[in-house]
Amino acid sequence: MNKKFKIEEFTPSLIENRKNSLYICTAGFEDRVKGIVDTLQGLNEKVFRYSLILTYTVHKDDNKTNFNFLEESLKKYSSYPLKNVIIEIENLLLSQNNLRDRLKEILQEKFDTIFIDISGMTNFLILLTLKMIHTFFYNKKIVILYTEAKSYYPKEDEKDVILELAEKRDDESILKLSEQLQAAGARETVILADFKGSFREDFPIALIFFLGCEPSRAIGLLETYRPNLVIHCYGVSPHEHFKWRTEFSIELHKEFGVLEQYPHLRENKIVSIFDISEIINELEGIYTSEIDGRILYENYNVAISPQCSKLQAVATYLFSQTHPDVQVIFCLPGRYNPKRYSEGIGKSWSCEL
Repeated sequence: MNKKFKIEEFTPSLIENRKNSLYICTAGFEDRVKGIVDTLQGLNEKVFRYSLILTYTVHKDDNKTNFNFLEESLKKYSSYPLKNVIIEIENLLLSQNNLRDRLKEILQEKFDTIFIDISGMTNFLILLTLKMIHTFFYNKKIVILYTEAKSYYPKEDEKDVILELAEKRDDESILKLSEQLQAAGARETVILADFKGSFREDFPIALIFFLGCEPSRAIGLLETYRPNLVIHCYGVSPHEHFKWRTEFSIELHKEFGVLEQYPHLRENKIVSIFDISEIINELEGIYTSEIDGRILYENYNVAISPQCSKLQAVATYLFSQTHPDVQVIFCLPGRYNPKRYSEGIGKSWSCEL
């Protein structure tokens, strides 16, 4: 893919200058889901034609404050009545149908730009939304909006305690560890309907795995999916004060022995969690690389699991659209820990696709 995806710091003027727009966001439980809309508070005009809030059915109480803020704000900024889309994590097909039904109600001639704020979206919802938008509105400009948090869990001063719990591996330590991480356990492995790829019969599977800080989900995915080869990719932040998280993720997965049972590349691949073009180039490099003297995509069915950053999920979507043979797979956690995701609102960014 030759296109360069330029990520720029977001300013409200981007939205003010494109008033004929559709705005899509998600009412999750992190502070940062309010980031983009909060920057518009000084405006006294209808800057959106339509607005959609994707609303999770899980953790309603944790999401309520952010939902109320987004609903109240977007009613002021939208020319047409606000629409909500129910997202049922345990029924992704229903969620997809809900989103499709809402998009069908929107008149295409009323807008020319779609802003998709992914700050509160799970990674699988990012792919589902982008695919649906490209299907319904293939001729519209699409702009990704993303707000960082000020800080993320686990925090740096917690890493030694977490690694010690992981090393002990007794029942009490594992229980304590599950309270320290963003999610606990693994509920099911999911392949979205539009991302099944085109696997060839009797070919082995190579899984490109973007690993975050949730080893139980990684174990759950590998135990159910059973790839023949794992290319493990650890994310690195563009911010110096978050770069410790790369080594932490490596050590955490090593303590759990996540990759021990599966053939994998010897070196740890370190991949940006932020630069979409860089991530796509890395995927292309892996896809066309030689493994034991053989080109990967010619000799393996290739799958990707983007379980680290949201912008890696965007890059995975774009890569999968130019490589329709590739399958995209996720493992949903058994339980989310809303208090252990992030705090505060950091910088906001935009990227036109």
